[in-house]
Amino acid sequence: MCRIPTLALFATAALAWPSGQTTARAAEVDYRTQIKPLLTEKCYSCHGVLKQESSLRLETRELMLQGGDSGQAIVPGEPERSLIIERIRSVDSDRMPPHEEGSALTPDQIRLVETWIRQGAESPPESIPVDPEQHWAFQPVVRPSLPATPRASHPIDALLEVKHASRAIRPQPAALRSLQIRRLYLDLLGLPPTAQQLADPRPWSQIVDELLSNPNHGERWARHWMDIWRYSDWYGLGAQLRNSQKHLWHWRDWIVDSLNRDKGYDRMVLEMLAGDELAPKDPSVLAATGFLARNYYLFNRTTWLDSTIEHTSKAFLGLTINCAKCHDHKYDPVTQHDYYRLRAIFEPHQVRLDPIPGTVNFEKDGLPRVFDDDVTIATYLHVRGDPKNPDKSRKITPGVPAILERFAPAVEPVELPVSAYAPGVRDYVLRDRVQFAQAGVRSAEQQLAKAQRELKEWLSAAEASGKDADTGGESFTIADDFDHPREELWEIVGDGWQYRDGALHQTTATRDAQMIRFVAPLPRDIEVECRYTTTGGTTYKSVSFRFDQSDDGKHFNQVYTSAHAAGPKIQAAFSRNGQATYPSEGRRGQKIEVGRAYTLRFAVRGTLVNVWLDGDFMLAYRFPDRRDGFLSLSGFDATVAFDSIRIRNLDPTTKLKEATKQGNIASTTDAEAAVSLAEAKLKVAQANLRSVEATCDADYAKFFGNDDREKRHLASTAAKRQAELRVAKAEHQVLVDAGDDKKLQLAKDELEAANQAVHALEANMLEGDIQAGDNVHYESVRGAKKALESPAHKESDYPTSYSPVSTGRRLALARWIASRDNPLTARVAVNHVWMRHFGKPLIETVFDFGLRAPRPEHAELLDLLASELMESGWSLKHLHRLIVTSQAYRRSSSSVGADDRCLQEDPTNGLYWRMNSRRMESQLLRDSLLAFADQLDGTFGGPVLNHDEQPPRRSLYLRHSLGDQDKFLEMFDNADVLGCYRRSESIVPQQALAMSNSELSLSMAERIADRIFADLEAPERGSFIEAVFQTLLARPATEEEAKECERFLAELDQLFASEGRDPSRGRTRLVHAILNHNDFITIR
Repeated sequence: MCRIPTLALFATAALAWPSGQTTARAAEVDYRTQIKPLLTEKCYSCHGVLKQESSLRLETRELMLQGGDSGQAIVPGEPERSLIIERIRSVDSDRMPPHEEGSALTPDQIRLVETWIRQGAESPPESIPVDPEQHWAFQPVVRPSLPATPRASHPIDALLEVKHASRAIRPQPAALRSLQIRRLYLDLLGLPPTAQQLADPRPWSQIVDELLSNPNHGERWARHWMDIWRYSDWYGLGAQLRNSQKHLWHWRDWIVDSLNRDKGYDRMVLEMLAGDELAPKDPSVLAATGFLARNYYLFNRTTWLDSTIEHTSKAFLGLTINCAKCHDHKYDPVTQHDYYRLRAIFEPHQVRLDPIPGTVNFEKDGLPRVFDDDVTIATYLHVRGDPKNPDKSRKITPGVPAILERFAPAVEPVELPVSAYAPGVRDYVLRDRVQFAQAGVRSAEQQLAKAQRELKEWLSAAEASGKDADTGGESFTIADDFDHPREELWEIVGDGWQYRDGALHQTTATRDAQMIRFVAPLPRDIEVECRYTTTGGTTYKSVSFRFDQSDDGKHFNQVYTSAHAAGPKIQAAFSRNGQATYPSEGRRGQKIEVGRAYTLRFAVRGTLVNVWLDGDFMLAYRFPDRRDGFLSLSGFDATVAFDSIRIRNLDPTTKLKEATKQGNIASTTDAEAAVSLAEAKLKVAQANLRSVEATCDADYAKFFGNDDREKRHLASTAAKRQAELRVAKAEHQVLVDAGDDKKLQLAKDELEAANQAVHALEANMLEGDIQAGDNVHYESVRGAKKALESPAHKESDYPTSYSPVSTGRRLALARWIASRDNPLTARVAVNHVWMRHFGKPLIETVFDFGLRAPRPEHAELLDLLASELMESGWSLKHLHRLIVTSQAYRRSSSSVGADDRCLQEDPTNGLYWRMNSRRMESQLLRDSLLAFADQLDGTFGGPVLNHDEQPPRRSLYLRHSLGDQDKFLEMFDNADVLGCYRRSESIVPQQALAMSNSELSLSMAERIADRIFADLEAPERGSFIEAVFQTLLARPATEEEAKECERFLAELDQLFASEGRDPSRGRTRLVHAILNHNDFITIR
């Protein structure tokens, strides 16, 4: 028996067996609603116009009867003889769909197909789909011939008039001129016109040209393109970058600047996709590659590249190429191989921050840009889209979708200048690094001078007093094992104290002032070591050692341990005037167990305290000050047993670890230690300067020098200076870690290793051994910061210079996209522009111009706009001017008074017989409120702003990232950072609440009311009402509206007067009400 070839994937789509099948005759199966959707979804990708495996197509009944290489697929009336039934019922390897393509059809779905065939396989007449190469969107853009029309001289109006005439539709007249001007200002500038501008009598074209030359135009349309191009500020956890890039605002500013300069759209595409290959030394071009840098994703390279491919294709080509990642596209002539050819174009690219002149800290600023890193990296097709299953039997060559590759340029590698692939040798980078190191030396010198002055002052004070306050005079040592009372040492305060079992017990867990107070005078600098056990308690279970304590208990410094279950710790704290402070830098989380004996040791020198527990260093902290007082031991919310204690003056030679946060100098010893640290810091700064200078010299010679011997000498010198810097840092660390035995030993080990490295380098540089410089490694200046490819990577894993050659793949792709021969690029762009002027696109599927997009009603208009864009040098300003000077743009948006035939023939306004009203998007709404109130800061560009601080800047400058967006903007359908080719327009109660109750709306309403009132020539209610309507709504109030507002103001004036409140509040209330009017938030 002849067998048909493998059919395409069938679905598990929910096409249920019709109900009521218990009768002898099954219900009639409808081909159009029940059978064709199943075949469309699951068969056409392999047996349709895009692909005909074994010459079989299944799009129509006629094609099924015609069959393929194995004969016809169906036999009407005889499902048992229809080979398609045999295959979908099979459980063997010839099952349809194949096992590797999807799950088998359900029994209900099989019965549905059988029933249809048994009933005669009837279907309505169908046309056979045409060759995809004949799809309208894949045809060249051709300027349409303009019809001769009696009324329209504008090309847009001429094309629309033909449509109107064919349907006997009479379009609406022009809108009220003030409404036209308001519409124009909001569209071109994103800011409302003033009352004076609303009355501008000049010719329309002059107003249009003036607005297009206004820098606010770039800001307005930048926000639109930022939607399409998915602008998003960086997102991460803490300082960890996870998505997008830090300082991506440079790309945002590039967009604004490019639009204001009227840079050609084709050039913008070139720069965004391949600015690093097009102009590798020009930072104003490199900033454009933020388009690609925005797709960065730390955790998964495939996700990163998938996003790049998807949104490059959607934004510029209007194709859903992402649908071909796992298999051939089901609807469009794009194969899975095409998808990975595109991936091969982007495969080598990575992201980095380039240096900004005057800045050496990339956290403060840097230029996000892309570059080709590993130019040899291979691309493989992922079987079924699984990155864990690459088909390594063949490498994928870079390319564009085959159906449109006839005009694709050849890929040519790009030789890069040194400054592009070795940014560390740029003149300004070397200069900035040296200047920064010099500034470090000056700062260290100033710190040393300050420390020396303080030491001198302490020495002078000690000499004047005739004693050294740090030594504590004669030796002082007290020890007590608490086996019996010693009244000459301790005063017991409070109840519950008992001597028993060789220890002093506090048996009452209390928060009252109960303690044992040391009665003898103490040296200023002391060392205390106590063994004790927390035996119980209620909540905090703290054991406290207070010193410098005043008699009233309001002043003390202390060290204590806490066995609090929620957060056990060791804490240095203090009280001043009865106000206790528990600084975070004086706290260390530490498990403290009830019933376990501990030995706590702390040493105090001046304001510095070091604390050890059971011999392990815990913390170092500086108290704000010291004063005379006594020492006490106590429990707080705890019962405790004190086993033994030793108190002695601190040996002046004992080195303590400095606190993380430096405090005030409180003794000569402190001052001497501060001088030693400052001297060590100065040595580090000086060594760093020498290292930076030597490294810069070596780097410059490496890339630009011609004398190999000189290169080797400079490399060896740089290596030696870097090793000397390592020694200086280690010497400084030895001083810092002096109070922590474990860390001190590590610091000493590092110092020994650093000295050995210096000695080895010196030996290699002896006379006659200069060639050893060939093998000497030094760390070049890291002039750029590459984005990590994985959370497991570190910046130091990457080289300091990159490939001297870029593949040229992205430049070839960009030239293909921006080619006049590309039928998609201009059409997609003008469709976006038209939609944002008219509120609806010419092609409804703005990012899908594939086979599912039917030829549009206004295909000629689309091609007219595309032709105008390309023939004007891809000028977007020319396109805007063309659109907004048309009669179609200036028409009334109201259907009041419209011809009945308009409403009958075209109720959805598909023929543009009137203007579409549109709601303001979120940024436009916020900016308008600020502008009307005269509170808008017109500063252009710069770093992203924190929206929590509510800066009065335009909204496109506020932070907009995956995890951080302005709440007011979000309420009014802000751009989705994951993809926003077209803003959604929701209507929810929270929006009304935001306009009624938000701080922004309320505060701006007051300022707007004051501003309007101040500009009135006659401060009367009627004049104020008319001015409010004209200013905010760009139209006069109706008679009914004016009367209602007059009554409203009169009632409020009377109310506020009776309450003795400011009568201006009534005007504010009226303005606030009008801001909530639908005509305010709507562009008419």
